Amino acid sequence: MNIIRKIFKDKKNYYNILIGIFFGILLLIFSNNFNKSNKKENSNIDYKGQSINTNINSTYETQLEERLKTILSQVTGVGNVDIMITLENGKEIVTKNDTIKENSTTNEEALNGDKRQIISNKEQNSTVKIGSDEPLILKELTPKIAGVLIVAQGGGNVETKNMLINATNALLGVELHKIEVLEMK
Repeated sequence: MNIIRKIFKDKKNYYNILIGIFFGILLLIFSNNFNKSNKKENSNIDYKGQSINTNINSTYETQLEERLKTILSQVTGVGNVDIMITLENGKEIVTKNDTIKENSTTNEEALNGDKRQIISNKEQNSTVKIGSDEPLILKELTPKIAGVLIVAQGGGNVETKNMLINATNALLGVELHKIEVLEMK
């Protein structure tokens, strides 16, 4: 306790300690902000007043991969399976829009006999809202699958490979040339 009193009796030491504490606090603040900027930001976006989770694609992919893995691993001769699915685009939300079109034609004639016709077209689009601020959603389109990679223990067998490709085609509706089956190590 005496050491602390001796340090704080000298004003020079007192100011040095306060400056050190100040810089320590600044360092904590800046390091915290730096870590926040490097972390993946919340993947919610505001689309016409509606919050949409953009991370839906990764969960959609994961769900499809897990379901396909579960089914295909039960087929005789396949063995262990790992699956990777890639998507072409994100989830698409189609909202109801109202369009108001207004067309008008004005004919003018000047005193000197000149005539002119003015045609005016106006179009106004607005999203139909439910309640206060929620848009009326007509449909939600799931992302289109770009390709499927299947790595299976039985992937080296031609019959098993064809069976996996045909099953994936039937389940996901992916074109045959977008499905690849490889043999697992």
